[in-house]
Amino acid sequence: MKKIISSLLLFSALQAFSQEKTSIELNYPIPSGDNFISNYDGLVDVGIKYRFSDKENFAFGVSLNANYLTYDEPDIGFKTKNYNFQPRIFGELKLKGIPRLHPALGLGYTFMQFSTTGNGNTGEEIISFNESESLSGFNFNVSFSFDFTKKMFAQVQYDAIKVSNTPEGVPDTKYNTTANFIKLGVGYRF
Repeated sequence: MKKIISSLLLFSALQAFSQEKTSIELNYPIPSGDNFISNYDGLVDVGIKYRFSDKENFAFGVSLNANYLTYDEPDIGFKTKNYNFQPRIFGELKLKGIPRLHPALGLGYTFMQFSTTGNGNTGEEIISFNESESLSGFNFNVSFSFDFTKKMFAQVQYDAIKVSNTPEGVPDTKYNTTANFIKLGVGYRF
């Protein structure tokens, strides 16, 4: 029975991939704007998209991106790691005049996990720090991809995140409740 179920799952996955409905992406995330994440260094962003509706002029689908950023505070000696998970739905236009260009809009939610560690000297005392914090909020995405070949593409994306759960004691200002990314990358369609 396990072999039959495994075979069916494998067959279903191969069917989905063979219809060019799935793509994977590798991006470089660049924090942008005047907000709490702007001092972070982006390291990597990976994503997967699945188009469940593919019409003549547009496609609709779901996607999931995960990215990793870091921030070092050398004066105090702290290092923060930030992991973001971004599930979303998206709509992609098919331009008849420029068939290799694919503009898309996405709407989803972002889950942000921060982990700060370090030992440092503030000038008044020596501090040892090991703390985690979670934030989340709605995510709006605009992207443009350009096909190099039928399978390979390059893309640029802009993500705007509106944080909905600021920590206690943090002022509810635009600086503390927004995060923006520009992502540059490449992808492959199955």
